[in-house]
Amino acid sequence: MAKKITLYALFAALAMIFGYIESLYPLSFIAPGIKLGLANSIVLLLLCGGDFKGALAVNTVRIILSALLFSTPFTLFFSLTAGIGSTVVMRLLSGRKSVSVIGFSIAGAAAHNLLQLCVASAVFGSAVWYYTPFLLVSALVSGGVIGALSAVIVKKIKTNRYF
Repeated sequence: MAKKITLYALFAALAMIFGYIESLYPLSFIAPGIKLGLANSIVLLLLCGGDFKGALAVNTVRIILSALLFSTPFTLFFSLTAGIGSTVVMRLLSGRKSVSVIGFSIAGAAAHNLLQLCVASAVFGSAVWYYTPFLLVSALVSGGVIGALSAVIVKKIKTNRYF
């Protein structure tokens, strides 16, 4: 049990580092709030390993700590809702043989963006829904890139005799 908790703590720290690195190179020139989602690759790796509880725990801890350290409590509400929801969506799709890592990564990115729009709509009003096409295109691109990266890492882990 201690080994698993330590591993989750390392994964959460790595995800936070990825999120911090990502914040140093913002993609806001494309559209406000758009990110690649490097931290999500850690969640994908855990889901590919069949560890939904670990993926949910790591993602939740990462979101809470990142919001407290680098953001505001207000953004915690947006991020936590979307992070948990997208992790659940990816879990539901990751169990299907017909959906690849890239596929459930894209679905998770789209779910994340749509859930954030739901929260934003409740807070700011329905005008935020005009932003949907930009967010869905970014989900397709970022989810595809992170999914492909994660698929390569999963393949390397499976073929490495030390894992």
